[in-house]
Amino acid sequence: MHSEVPMKIIAHRGASFYAPENTKAAFNLAVQFGVDGLEMDVHLTKDNQIVVIHDESTGRTGVKNFRIKRSKYSTLKKIDVGSWFDQKYKGEKIPLLENIIDSVPDYLDLYIEIKCGTEILNAISLLIDKYNNRVDRFIFFSFNYEVVENLKKLFPNIKVLWIVEYGYNVPNHPKMYKDVYKKIESANLDGISTLADLTHCIRMAKEIKKHNWMWNVWTVDNPHLAKQFMNLGVTSLSTNRPDWIINHLNA
Repeated sequence: MHSEVPMKIIAHRGASFYAPENTKAAFNLAVQFGVDGLEMDVHLTKDNQIVVIHDESTGRTGVKNFRIKRSKYSTLKKIDVGSWFDQKYKGEKIPLLENIIDSVPDYLDLYIEIKCGTEILNAISLLIDKYNNRVDRFIFFSFNYEVVENLKKLFPNIKVLWIVEYGYNVPNHPKMYKDVYKKIESANLDGISTLADLTHCIRMAKEIKKHNWMWNVWTVDNPHLAKQFMNLGVTSLSTNRPDWIINHLNA
């Protein structure tokens, strides 16, 4: 692990600059690079399995196109999601979240982004029960405020962040900062995950520090920019090139 830098380095969808995103290959490579944590995206299948994939369908990364919520895992697990990236990754499959948890060291933080709605919460509940000895390393987060609000209500001891992108899920207006802070407080969330927009982050830094919130920023592949976020007080930074960022910050 890299321990010289106060800001944790999180591999965004694994080491996704070098290997196909959200696959075992990408996560295993990130572990070799010495990251502090892994970030992954999850959806719920038709048969209530939590799968690791970014999009709501397999078309972009798979050789066949299926909607996740309308497909059983027995169908999805047969799809090659590696060869689109490079032929040497042909045969990489869509993993279950459990597959990833079981295959990586338990000292890693796991940033689990929920890409669907509240329908996944029952499956998350079962997951938390199964891995109750590791949940202190789980950080759940989502753009969907209803999801994070309900998840924190169900599991007050689990770390939960709200993902905020001004102009996407929050209006791009200075007055909205206060509304964002109020929502985080009212749901008793543990912090915030923000787009790597330096202007917005500079404006938010003081308030985030005041509340001692966890603060994740995504996605940064530029070492100079990473250092600026570290100096702002960002607690974890998601990157596609964790080796590059770690080497430069430790230099």
